[in-house]
Amino acid sequence: MLTRTNLKIIFALAANITICSFLGTMVLIVLRHTKLLPFQDYALVVDAGSTHTKIFLYTWPADKSDGRGLTSRVHQIKSCSVDYGPITTISNATHDNIKQYFDSAVTNCINEIPLTRKSRTLIFFGATAGLRLAELRNSSYVNSLLNSTRTYLSSLGLLFRSPEHQVRIISGSEEGLSGWISVNILMRQLFENTNPIETYGVSDFGGGSTQLSFIAPHASKQRFAMNLFNATYDVYSHSYLCYGQEQSRLVHLSQLIKRTNATSLINDPCLQSGYIQNITSKELFRTACIHREYVPSTNLNQSTTFSFVGTGDYEKCQMTVKQRFNKSSCSIQNCSFDGIYQPVPISSSLKFIAVAGWYSVFKHLAPHLPLLPNKDKNYELTSLNLTRIKQAVKAICNQSWFDVHDPDRYRPFLCFNSMLHWTLFEYGYSMTDENLKNFQIVKKIDSNEIGWTFGYMINQTNYLDPQYRPRRLLTQDEFIVLLALCLLLCTISLATAVTAIYVYKKHRK
Repeated sequence: MLTRTNLKIIFALAANITICSFLGTMVLIVLRHTKLLPFQDYALVVDAGSTHTKIFLYTWPADKSDGRGLTSRVHQIKSCSVDYGPITTISNATHDNIKQYFDSAVTNCINEIPLTRKSRTLIFFGATAGLRLAELRNSSYVNSLLNSTRTYLSSLGLLFRSPEHQVRIISGSEEGLSGWISVNILMRQLFENTNPIETYGVSDFGGGSTQLSFIAPHASKQRFAMNLFNATYDVYSHSYLCYGQEQSRLVHLSQLIKRTNATSLINDPCLQSGYIQNITSKELFRTACIHREYVPSTNLNQSTTFSFVGTGDYEKCQMTVKQRFNKSSCSIQNCSFDGIYQPVPISSSLKFIAVAGWYSVFKHLAPHLPLLPNKDKNYELTSLNLTRIKQAVKAICNQSWFDVHDPDRYRPFLCFNSMLHWTLFEYGYSMTDENLKNFQIVKKIDSNEIGWTFGYMINQTNYLDPQYRPRRLLTQDEFIVLLALCLLLCTISLATAVTAIYVYKKHRK
């Protein structure tokens, strides 16, 4: 039988437990609204390319709540373009200039992040071919640009604990491999399917470089063993610096100047008849891609203007573009061009997805082909062959510019860019009609823009040193369990206290 003293002790304990569990419930509720909601993590990736800078915002359920991208459920929620061209347009890398360059686009993306998650949002800045080339010419300028960018990003209130790692120039191979990861995750070939042979190869065309990556377990060089989701993938990846669309075009123009040694009107077979392009010596010869042998012997000043007159000659354009891919320098059997190792031939059963510049050019070429985009506005080339594609390119190149209606600023270079793409495909990479049957040209998969940033973000958040990741927080499941325990404890202890009071009063009677 319980004595009055025992009942007092039971009541006191029950009352204290009730108060503590109630306070615990209140703390959890406040924490939920101030720190935990939404149960999502976020990351920003800045793609500083050779022709533009674009910022991508990704999110995923915070099931682990330690800032790691949960691969199967990461998705892009916004992209914000910087309005001022590539980052190399900043001639003086002061903090104010960097801030002015980034601020509008960065603010636009950051505004999509809930305030409760802003301080744990990682940001990564990856510079590609544009800064790789700039570094070859002026490394001190590039270092100043990167350091000022680090200073600016550190002021945003985001998670930026490893400046040297989070702001850097990524290698061409890393760019290619990140693109390969992006495509194969979004096509569900990694976490849902661990058969390496069923993965997609990726061809990526940028302004300064082009990348080729595909599964190649027997490659003797440039093979990267990637351990992903309990499987090992041996991926061949190579980045061809100076073979991007913009740099290839500049090299092409410099070759035309060198051959004619002229500074006035120069015929360009890769421009449509009737179109004239004017470009200054400063714009043309500042790139590291133009070697000394391409620079004319005539003394030039930076304001010298060259005028390229379109002649619209498909055969001459094809010959000019093809000469750039030096096959004679291949001293080994497995070689693409310029002495670069590549497993040849590429299996016709290997599926390929082409992204970035491939898409922006092909969407203008497609109306000249018996081909419509699918429901996702991507292109599957199963029904085409190289002969039919060449006919479409020829029709573009030989068309008078005066017959082109409502052109955008890239339309004048459709002939050259199309010739570059398909010459690289057939002559450079030694691909055939059989490869074309498994070739897709893609812009988005499941609303995610395809490029290297998606795969790069997942890689960086998962392999970043834990000390640089967000602090560990409660997951949604953990929160629910703790809240349920507090409520249960509060209910039981309250019932116990009420019962103790009732029994105590009964004893007094």
